[in-house]
Amino acid sequence: MAGRKQVMDMRSTTSGVSVQESDEQQRNWTKLQWEKKANDSLSNYDPTRAKLNFEVIKGGVVQSIDTSKTIAEKMAENLAARGIKDPNARPNAVMKRRTIAQFIFGGNRERMHELAFGNQTVDLTKGADNSSIVRCKDIEEWAKDVYSFMAKRFGEDNIISFYVHLDEKNPHCHCTFVPVDPVKNRISWKSVFGDGREAESANMTRLHSELQEAVSEKWGLERGSNMEETRARHRSTEEYKRELVSEVCNLQSTRED
Repeated sequence: MAGRKQVMDMRSTTSGVSVQESDEQQRNWTKLQWEKKANDSLSNYDPTRAKLNFEVIKGGVVQSIDTSKTIAEKMAENLAARGIKDPNARPNAVMKRRTIAQFIFGGNRERMHELAFGNQTVDLTKGADNSSIVRCKDIEEWAKDVYSFMAKRFGEDNIISFYVHLDEKNPHCHCTFVPVDPVKNRISWKSVFGDGREAESANMTRLHSELQEAVSEKWGLERGSNMEETRARHRSTEEYKRELVSEVCNLQSTRED
């Protein structure tokens, strides 16, 4: 089991979830957009496995991804129903606050493929046809366990979306939630994650251990490392592509000089 690490990454945002990011998480793309994604040399989306993606909704129910509302619309509806105001929605807001936490959960590729596809062989070659691959029950149960962990730790009502992607190289899930102070019933990053970087780092380190005990150990994954410990930095696919292109341009300029 050595090397079969859990993955948990969290980033905060003050700008909400854009339509583009929402579409990416929901795979809410047209046929033409799918073709562009599939042909993009720097992306790893597999259209033939898109049907395997799913979401977990309230009550730990597994279903196909609902694209009728964007994540931002789901958040606005969620907050309105509970009488909670988004501090960044005020027209006179001077300083934007961190109102959304976006988590990514996953693990070692070999183990995640076992959970998602069992003994089926997935061809990760770009353009490969994996339409015969079926989703295994274990990945659904793993996702439900992660969802339950987040619901117990932060409150199920605060989970805005929970999408599981099996159409990329490594199966993983995206969980978006709002940090709400349960006593004051208002969004408060400090109340949920701590006041200051040191407190936040300590909370994330503790969260890694709690996830390992509650979920990962059951599914054959070892405790992962906090990014504060490793100094690693999560980058979205788009960020990675932009930085890679920039690096190539810089190398080309150096070569020409």
